[in-house]
Amino acid sequence: MDLLAHIDNYCERTDPSLWSEPLNALSNLAFLIAAAVLWRQAHGNTRQTELRCLATLIGLIGVCSGLFHFFGTVWGMILDVAGIALFILVYIQRYLRQLARCPQWACWLGVAVFVAADRAIAKLGSFGLNGSEGYLLPGVTLMAFAVWSRWHSPDATRWLGAASLVFVVSFSLRTLDMALCAHWPFGTHFAWHLLNALVLYCCARGLAGRR
Repeated sequence: MDLLAHIDNYCERTDPSLWSEPLNALSNLAFLIAAAVLWRQAHGNTRQTELRCLATLIGLIGVCSGLFHFFGTVWGMILDVAGIALFILVYIQRYLRQLARCPQWACWLGVAVFVAADRAIAKLGSFGLNGSEGYLLPGVTLMAFAVWSRWHSPDATRWLGAASLVFVVSFSLRTLDMALCAHWPFGTHFAWHLLNALVLYCCARGLAGRR
């Protein structure tokens, strides 16, 4: 694997130069803003440490994704995927523990099942979603968490419900990025970043909800 090889998967990128994706790169500031707001709001919360851990992971996503869209290389893509995956797995484990009140073994089993399902879906190949296939399972999982919370953790419902609705829009925009190039040369991937920062913020706030 050539870690320095350039990747051109987005409408905005037209060449391998560092500043070929200005909107895709700068829109990652939304993750840093979401992380900063969450960090501040965590003060005094009974789950302060947990929320600040999630805030740190959201900030990490912003940094890793920013590096990927700035450099447009394989190593940047690996960092980008790793940052997102880390947040998803940590969030699933903490949701199962804090809101679903599962025992520790069940929480880690849930994470293992998610990883296995994700790998199985990946083997099915492309569904014609412009590389968004990997976000189908996280999206469905988020919606399942929102539905479960409706009966078991009402305070979390509004946050996870909002996150689910915004995710549907952001997922659609990510999928349409290349298809709209002829009509909108900047693409729509930057909007995926902006909306996903809101999604992750809402997810973290949902975890702070009382049972």
